[in-house]
Amino acid sequence: MRPPGRLCQHHQCRSGLYRCSLGLGLAALTLVSAPAALPHSDPQAPVPSLRALCVEAPLTVDGALDEPFWSECDVGTGLIDTRTHQPAREQTLVRVAFTQTHLYVGVECLDTDMAAIRATERREDRSFVADDWVEVHVDPPHNHRGKYAFFTNPLGTRADANEGPSGQFNYGWSAEWDCAARLHADRWSFEMRIPLKVLNYFRRDGQTWGFNITRLQRRTDTTSFWSFSATDVYKPRHFGHLTGLDLASAAFDRNWVVTPYLSARTDFNGDTDTFLKAGLDVGVRLTPAITTALALNPDFGQVEADDDTIELRDTERFLPEKRLFFREGDELIRMPHRLYYSRRFTDIDAALKASGLLDGFAFAFQNLQSSLAHDGPYYGNSTVLRVSQDLRERSYLGYYFADSELDQGHSRVGSVDGYVFLTDAWRCRWQGAVAEEVLRDDSRGLDKDRLDFLGNASLLYERYPWNLGLTYNALTKGFDPLLGYVPRRDIFGPSWLGAYRRESGTAWYKRLTLSYDTQWYRNDRQQTTVHDHEWWASTVLRNDLGLRCAYENEFHRPHTNWRCLAGVEPWASDYWKSIELQWAGGIFQDIPYHEVALGKRYKFWERLPLRHEFVVRFEEPPPGRDDVVWLNRVVFDLFLADRMWLKSSLQHRHDGRHNLSLIYGWEFRRNTWWYLVFNQVDDGTEAGSSVFTKLTYTF
Repeated sequence: MRPPGRLCQHHQCRSGLYRCSLGLGLAALTLVSAPAALPHSDPQAPVPSLRALCVEAPLTVDGALDEPFWSECDVGTGLIDTRTHQPAREQTLVRVAFTQTHLYVGVECLDTDMAAIRATERREDRSFVADDWVEVHVDPPHNHRGKYAFFTNPLGTRADANEGPSGQFNYGWSAEWDCAARLHADRWSFEMRIPLKVLNYFRRDGQTWGFNITRLQRRTDTTSFWSFSATDVYKPRHFGHLTGLDLASAAFDRNWVVTPYLSARTDFNGDTDTFLKAGLDVGVRLTPAITTALALNPDFGQVEADDDTIELRDTERFLPEKRLFFREGDELIRMPHRLYYSRRFTDIDAALKASGLLDGFAFAFQNLQSSLAHDGPYYGNSTVLRVSQDLRERSYLGYYFADSELDQGHSRVGSVDGYVFLTDAWRCRWQGAVAEEVLRDDSRGLDKDRLDFLGNASLLYERYPWNLGLTYNALTKGFDPLLGYVPRRDIFGPSWLGAYRRESGTAWYKRLTLSYDTQWYRNDRQQTTVHDHEWWASTVLRNDLGLRCAYENEFHRPHTNWRCLAGVEPWASDYWKSIELQWAGGIFQDIPYHEVALGKRYKFWERLPLRHEFVVRFEEPPPGRDDVVWLNRVVFDLFLADRMWLKSSLQHRHDGRHNLSLIYGWEFRRNTWWYLVFNQVDDGTEAGSSVFTKLTYTF
């Protein structure tokens, strides 16, 4: 029998004014903060509150909640059903304790029909798309602008993510923590043991953290929150309070992570070429609130292939980041316009990054020596700094600076943006940026030498069930910074978004969404270049039938395009049972077309999720002949054993283009991974095959 947990002594916190100065190579940015605001720190604030128990006893993570200190903990309950806005029928009990090294979370999920529990996912960091699950949200600085998310299902499988001030969820963040679950006659329970060293937090006594619990019950399709806001679901500005956290004496662990690797790649492109590489990744915590990472000659060959598409578009396609070095801290480098797009970095020689918290600030810093791809190849050194400054309880100012000093010239960008709450419902968002670029091309000489500007301002109204926004954009003709993703330039004009979203537990629908989006841009010669209108409607009926329809009318100078869409999804709330069927028709750049899409997900075996998508388009070019454009994709992720998996992506197009990717991963000894990858690609201009193998060990 373990001794009961002992209460820790409490000490009083101090607060004051702080000044932060950050030096950055050729540029320096100095910011002076106002007195740090304490978001709804009043104990009478209208959010639920739960006191964490300070203990010295260890936790055996088995999901049983049988340690004596759990009986001493306060119990949080009363989760709210998002459809009815009333207490959920099946309630959840939450307890929290902590030591000077770990946060303990114990949860019991009551259920009157345990035979109907959904739980099949056993692979870590894979979405619980068809399982019951619980998410534990933690906001250690309690600044309402970011969070850590820890997920588990009734099997105790782990998944994690984080979120920054922009509100974008970052699934790339990952940490080492422990979790186990257990099934009982009338509930399932789990225990989490989260090391403080994986969180950015401050070592102070008397802290209050933002805290929330979300539970999804698949059998009843019910999502419930401990601290609930229908307007800002999942957002940390509406979290409850986790109080009593005395962490002035918390153990500080620098959490060194050193991962060297060796890799070999053999290409079969008529000639057989073999390339050997070696590199190193290092991570270390500078303070309890700041982490840093170093990569030397990193190799991302084990990263899965991008999904192919046959979209009808006249702008560059955006691709999500899949490389772990960039995804760590990515949640901080988000702005209304993407002045930073990490996919611009290709072959990297060396990279350094740091991110974390200062009093009233969050920051992310990167410096890379690498090749860059944006309208041509470039090479040189790039520095990126993003700083977010807290304003009052929920608002923030953002500062961004990027400097690329290249063999072909330079590109420098500065930006200031803000997100300000005028009232609970009314907000404004804005951004101003300037880009100065001097770039040369070996064949053309001076390719670019200009100063360009960006302006953006939005007035937003968000209160359930309405979401309204009026925006004005102004981008000069050459505003296309080297590290950015700016799909349209030379645009001046307004856009409008209106959306109505409602959930119900008694009406004829479960979920209903209606929206209208329009934009009207002119160029610097006062010519209308973009004039779009889009109507969208979707619903999930009470019988779980999903329906959607849309109509788009777009003038993209000199073409007038239109598109009509209708889709149906039987068993919409059952991920593996549902079927997505969609038809679309219209005209794109003077070519009429009809398009049919089929999507189906399968799980013949609990360790083998499989996704199949087929899209076929019948086009009618001006000469009158019919062209058939199609894309067939099969993706699976086979979880062979606890530390062994196989991913595959098979993509084929009508014109013979294809992409076949097979990735095998095996942790054959603790912290030692072996990857084996096969790729076969034909992109229409170049075809070939390659075999890649990589060995990593983490100290």
